Amino acid sequence: MLVGLIRNKKPLTIFPTILLVIGSMFLSSFIANALGYEKLKKLYPVFQTRGWEKEGQLYQKIFKVKAWKEHIPSISSFDKKNLSRDITGDYVEIYLLESIRAELCHALIVAFSIPILILSPSSFNLSIIVWTVSANLPCIIIQRYNRPRFEALARRINHGVIFQKIK
Repeated sequence: MLVGLIRNKKPLTIFPTILLVIGSMFLSSFIANALGYEKLKKLYPVFQTRGWEKEGQLYQKIFKVKAWKEHIPSISSFDKKNLSRDITGDYVEIYLLESIRAELCHALIVAFSIPILILSPSSFNLSIIVWTVSANLPCIIIQRYNRPRFEALARRINHGVIFQKIK
């Protein structure tokens, strides 16, 4: 069906496009939440902090993250209001793995929007782009901004390594 739509260049109407956008969000969430901690650990090399990110400060410099990150709704038990006062190695490792899960979920939504853009009416593409970027990019930026501090904390607690305790 997908190949036929692309070959015939018949765009979807607005209603099926909206259903695809919503479905892609649920599918992204399902995929990200289906991954256990061992699988998320294997994804760490993809999501780890890079040198060019300057320990997350790049996001503060460009996007002024500190000014708005507290205003982004969170469904995670690891938002600032719920952070544990008892910071253990296990807690930091779980935080890092959950931050990978969150970033993966938002990145999947962005990735799934590409074929939706191809299939949707061109008059609706700008709406899809604005929605996808405004709803997901800030969440990805927050994960990228916060992760370096937790990586450093994990290394300190776990004697130089990030993941050692969670199985």
